[in-house]
Amino acid sequence: MTFINKAALTIAIFLLSTGMLFAQVQQQQPQMPDLPTSSDVSDEEIDQIATTIGELEPIQVKAQEKMGAALEEEGISLERFQQMMMAMQNPQMADQVNISDEEMATIQQMQPKLMEIQGEAEQEMSAKMEENGLTMQRYRMVVMGAQQDPELMERLQSKLEENDGEEE
Repeated sequence: MTFINKAALTIAIFLLSTGMLFAQVQQQQPQMPDLPTSSDVSDEEIDQIATTIGELEPIQVKAQEKMGAALEEEGISLERFQQMMMAMQNPQMADQVNISDEEMATIQQMQPKLMEIQGEAEQEMSAKMEENGLTMQRYRMVVMGAQQDPELMERLQSKLEENDGEEE
């Protein structure tokens, strides 16, 4: 799986929990601090993040499978659920994604179960990050920073490719 896909999956899982919380309690989010650039991230931290990305993938896949199974039981595909969550977070997209009252009721009913799955995954991921010497906040900030800074993205991709080569 490429870095972009891994990072997108990581961020999607975090957006999922954020989206559900946003739907429950629509309160103003605090201002996002400045994202790190390549010069703000050491080579050691690049190593830690690249290692962590590889170790988080199985946790994310397991959580996504559990969520997918729970959604399917209620007649909602994972893809449709992701569309609805993105629409709930992005008002411009909401016009393009028609969410029926029935779907909204189902999602609200399922929130506790999905949040439980998400919480378990976040605990596992947080523990894995700490094992690798990172905090969840720093990990998120660097991954999001890589999406904005091509040099940081290149450094992470290079390390991920190097790590993938070592595993084979």
